[in-house]
Amino acid sequence: MVLLKISYKLRAHHVAEYDKTFAERTLPLIREHGFRFWGIWRSVVGDAQEYLELWEFDSIAEFDEAWRRLMADPRLKEIFEITGPLVENENLSLFEPSLPGEKMISMKRQ
Repeated sequence: MVLLKISYKLRAHHVAEYDKTFAERTLPLIREHGFRFWGIWRSVVGDAQEYLELWEFDSIAEFDEAWRRLMADPRLKEIFEITGPLVENENLSLFEPSLPGEKMISMKRQ
């Protein structure tokens, strides 16, 4: 299993617009593509308007294939036209288990 962590900040005064676009357009698209999306969080203490998303994949190969499909979807490009100007300092990281023998929490359906 690998986790994708996406973190970013929103420019000032764009939280409501971003949240609405994510809820109404991005999240349905993510679900349609079958991603195991753990969720999206917003900071309440610390850096204002900081967001964190977590996504689960079986492997780096699965991530690569699924991510390419999502990025090729023209609906995502339309979403990015709205959200792109609102987002700054975006970082993507893939994580693998540091203790591979340990039981992991997963959103994968058995």
